[in-house]
Amino acid sequence: MTKEPTCQDDYDPDSLSIDAARTRILDALAPITDHEAVPLNESLGRILASDIHTTVAVPGFRNSAMDGYAFRHADALKTNTLSLAGKSMAGLPFHGTLADSQCIRIMTGALVPDELDTVVMQENTTITADELVIDQLPVAGSNIRQPGSNIKNNSQLFPALTRVGAPELGLLASIGIESVSVLRQLTVAFFSTGDELQPPGKPLGPGQIHDSNRYMLRGLLTSPALNIMDLGILPDTLNDVKQALSETAHCDVVVTSGGVSVGEADYVKAAVEQQGNLAFWKILMKPGRPLSHGQLHSGTHFFGLPGNPVSGMVTFHQFVLPALRALLGQPYTQPLSLVATLTDTLTKLPGRVEFQRGILSTNASGDLQVATTGLQDSHVLTSVHRANCYIELDIQSTGAASGDRVSVIPFQSFPAI
Repeated sequence: MTKEPTCQDDYDPDSLSIDAARTRILDALAPITDHEAVPLNESLGRILASDIHTTVAVPGFRNSAMDGYAFRHADALKTNTLSLAGKSMAGLPFHGTLADSQCIRIMTGALVPDELDTVVMQENTTITADELVIDQLPVAGSNIRQPGSNIKNNSQLFPALTRVGAPELGLLASIGIESVSVLRQLTVAFFSTGDELQPPGKPLGPGQIHDSNRYMLRGLLTSPALNIMDLGILPDTLNDVKQALSETAHCDVVVTSGGVSVGEADYVKAAVEQQGNLAFWKILMKPGRPLSHGQLHSGTHFFGLPGNPVSGMVTFHQFVLPALRALLGQPYTQPLSLVATLTDTLTKLPGRVEFQRGILSTNASGDLQVATTGLQDSHVLTSVHRANCYIELDIQSTGAASGDRVSVIPFQSFPAI
């Protein structure tokens, strides 16, 4: 009689690789197209719904790149002493007429008159009464920003599906954009399941624990591109789970914590199967072997994450994060992987890719090194708190010794939703 593999086994021939599971998920998703107009100052973190084209050049006029003096370079080739005729300030241009061998005082960003072609920085000059002595002559055309040198007129500034970050906000403002069309927010519902769970602040009875996963999920899901809906803690009953799922018909995604394993009180799997289609997978990874993904009859996508908090975070990074980005039209990009020298000893059984939590730093020579955060059990959320990276050990690895070179994935390399 063949023994059914359990979560303690490190090899299961029926398990999916991480890449295969992620591919199946992404292939089942279609990006949303609904969009809305929002004020520019409310667009941070949102996804542009259409191309942005410019109707102005930036800068829109010749202006000085520094504080100094504007002059004709041909005049300075004849004499290094020029007479001051006035000044041009940012927003307050010089409007006079310039004779031969005349110059003007000019500030950074101020308009350079058409007849002047060079700016000398003030540190390379000497002022005597109303005269300027150029101590070090710059090359003709120096220190002048040309129109369109930052952004050309009648050009595409951003393609559709660009995520608006701080640089994008500045660039959009620089061409006078007051509001932008962005994809609507994804609505994502989440809940925890388990009779043993109690919310923070409520006394614990025998065998009970405080619900940490739901708060961790809230942190992972908080994004300007998402509208999140916390459905709380659900009791371990089929009817309660079915009722909660029925309340998510308007949602794009539901993410649950727990209830997707093989225990007799794990009702999420059964509830989803009654209200949609569910694929229950075992993944060749640790932590986070059990994962379920499906779609409710309403069209809502479903993700069932493991109940152990570290498993939930790792599976979120590997599967839910790419899926949410895909729904927003963002392509999957492999997180940045670095190589660092291990300062500890890591143990592992072959059969699964393992993501141990580590602390990435530089040594006295400036080389990358990584240390373990200690106990790596999937319930030890402090191992993530102390970490700034995953140490990725491949499927055949039996561990690593101090001094070995290992692959690390900094937490910061996971893209924003």
